[in-house]
Amino acid sequence: MTDTTPRNIIYALRQSTPITGIVGSDFTHVILSFLLPQVNGTVVPSSELQHFIADPNTISQLKEGGKRKVMVAIGGGIVPDGGWKGMAQNLQVAVASIINFVNTNKLDGIDIDYEDTDAITSPSTAGYDPAAFLAGLSNLLKAEPGFAGRLISHAPQPPYLYPGAYASYPQGTYQAVMAEGGASIDWLNIQYYNNPWYVGTSTTDQAQKVAGISGGGFPSSIMNLSKTIAPGKLVLGRITSTSNGGSGYLDAQDTASALVTPLKQSLGAQFGGVMGWQFSLSSQTSANANAWGSTMAAAMTG
Repeated sequence: MTDTTPRNIIYALRQSTPITGIVGSDFTHVILSFLLPQVNGTVVPSSELQHFIADPNTISQLKEGGKRKVMVAIGGGIVPDGGWKGMAQNLQVAVASIINFVNTNKLDGIDIDYEDTDAITSPSTAGYDPAAFLAGLSNLLKAEPGFAGRLISHAPQPPYLYPGAYASYPQGTYQAVMAEGGASIDWLNIQYYNNPWYVGTSTTDQAQKVAGISGGGFPSSIMNLSKTIAPGKLVLGRITSTSNGGSGYLDAQDTASALVTPLKQSLGAQFGGVMGWQFSLSSQTSANANAWGSTMAAAMTG
């Protein structure tokens, strides 16, 4: 399968929902979570990820004969103290460890879910430059023959794309990352949730702050970012249920009508697509996000 836009991406983390339920869905990419950075520069699978890869047939089932890509996320919110710094100071070790995991498990690429806001706020205190690290890791991976043909996405939060949010990166943290590593990064899964000021709550708020199609736009919105970053690299990240985030939720129909359809109309086939966090809708049931994904697919193809 060729990686074409718009994409329909889903993350998988919670264990209450059988991941094989993705088979037969409209999702084009699934991202398994998480590989955890270690202080020595290596990455190790979380307990959830260990569960996903325990059956060697699972990943081939999810690929469904080439229907979708299966990737792995690195990072998230439970990275051990010093893990990101360890990778930054041992880039070659990190690259080798990532490639070994990807190749061993026959994965199609990685997603870098970097959430070390303290380091972005003060690189000097952190002991490394986050933007240089993220760009450098992406560039080194894409240059390695053992990673050939595989994908790299990143999952920044909106403030990381908002110019002036951090004095250390006045142009925007991820603008700095893309300036140095953009050729190696296939797309950004932008987390348009859990950041109320940057996302808003109502459909009206989000049409401006997330999509950027009304209200004069907004610096970290898809439409504003598309002026300097190729729209095919901008993916609209959403939570699939109220259990999957603290704020920013719109139901599937409102997400489609207020955000996805207008973006598809404005950007056409170059629209990067939609990402959902996550496949399991709740820890209390085995309900999954397949219906959500079908609604996104319809909005992107209609």
